[in-house]
Amino acid sequence: MQQSALAAHTLCRKVWSVCSIAGCLLLCACSGAQTASSPARGGDGITSYDLPSSPAAGTPSYTTPYTAQPVSPQGSQGTVSPGYAGGNSAPTYGQPQAQPYGYGAPAQNTTPAYAPSYAPAQPQPAAMAGGIAPAWQPLAARLAADGLSGPRVDALLATLSATPTQSPMGRKMRELYNRKFFPKPPSTAPAAQYYKGVLTEANAQLCRDFVAQNKRAFDQASARYGVPSSIAVSLLFVETRLGKVLADVPENAFYTLASMAVTRQPSDIPEWLSRMPGYEEHLDWFAEIMPKRADWAYKEVKALVEHMLRDNLDPHHLPSSIYGAVGLCQFMPSNIATYGADGDGDGKVDLFTIPDAVASLSNYLAKHGWQPGQPRARQHQLLMAYNHASIYANTILALSDMVNGAPSPEAAKAAQAKPAPAKPAAAKAVPGKTAPAKTKPAPAKPSNGKVQGQ
Repeated sequence: MQQSALAAHTLCRKVWSVCSIAGCLLLCACSGAQTASSPARGGDGITSYDLPSSPAAGTPSYTTPYTAQPVSPQGSQGTVSPGYAGGNSAPTYGQPQAQPYGYGAPAQNTTPAYAPSYAPAQPQPAAMAGGIAPAWQPLAARLAADGLSGPRVDALLATLSATPTQSPMGRKMRELYNRKFFPKPPSTAPAAQYYKGVLTEANAQLCRDFVAQNKRAFDQASARYGVPSSIAVSLLFVETRLGKVLADVPENAFYTLASMAVTRQPSDIPEWLSRMPGYEEHLDWFAEIMPKRADWAYKEVKALVEHMLRDNLDPHHLPSSIYGAVGLCQFMPSNIATYGADGDGDGKVDLFTIPDAVASLSNYLAKHGWQPGQPRARQHQLLMAYNHASIYANTILALSDMVNGAPSPEAAKAAQAKPAPAKPAAAKAVPGKTAPAKTKPAPAKPSNGKVQGQ
């Protein structure tokens, strides 16, 4: 009896041990599966989710005003196109918001208005000790001296490629070099008044549809800032074809401006020097101009870093013009803190969303003096504050007229030049003959029921 009890006890202990081991194995397997399904945060760079929600110590309060300047970068000619800010093609507009939104309303559509089907190609992050490549250490030190340091700033800088791109500074220096040392003779042809391919009825209809699909955004901005919806939508069309081209541009604002900020001497742009004949004779000029352009870019990249920290933006998804203008409305970063507006009430400024872009461009024009009912000449002047080009302002005003139902300038000019229909010629009198007098026959008298002659 005792032996039977002892055997049963031993068997129970063995079963319990086997069950315990199986349970541990099962628990480990479940834990491993959960880890595998969580987002990767390794050497592929960071996303906005990796940035701490609270600013790092020493982060400024972002109240410093910036010097007003044109929103669109100089030389952009008002539009962004793949690889160059100045294209004249007119693709269809970007994807509108999927549903209406309200100020302060929860769960609005925050998908960028340009809605790319794929993310623009971005530089691969630097795999260096501490996360920041040596090429960006001077930029990191300068940002730290201006109060921008800590884990969040380091995380942003770690997303940059190990090697700066030569293109933005090289392109700018070649432009300035040719202008100074190889100036073109003045053209005898009349200057174009409007951007080619923009002023068509099809494009005007695209703008009307875009306003209708985003009626609340345009109505709210117009009521608050006094800028008509036709002006706002025309500006967005000229700048980015209502956001459409942002899906295709290869430039990234952060990488572009950061690269330009650390490119300070001719040896930094060897790929471009060969495109500037005789550059060896003008190295003193390069030494004078390049640091100035780099300092300009530093001011912009500093403002962009502040913007990314303040509004928790993803540095990987900042498609831009060739000199770093961002959003549907193409603001240079230094203008965002002063003129950026939260159009959808979500507590941040994101110029890749339609409400914020419309509100921000309207705020910019209003702060520069736009008021309802102003003369056209004054409107033209204020649009040139946005971009210093007369053709830019001309095109926006003309497209705005077409959105409101007016014909294109070309059609209006053709209508004025068309001769009026000829009037029928009067009959000529024959000499020696008198035209017979025109007499009316006397009205017949009633017969009163009697036959005449009776």
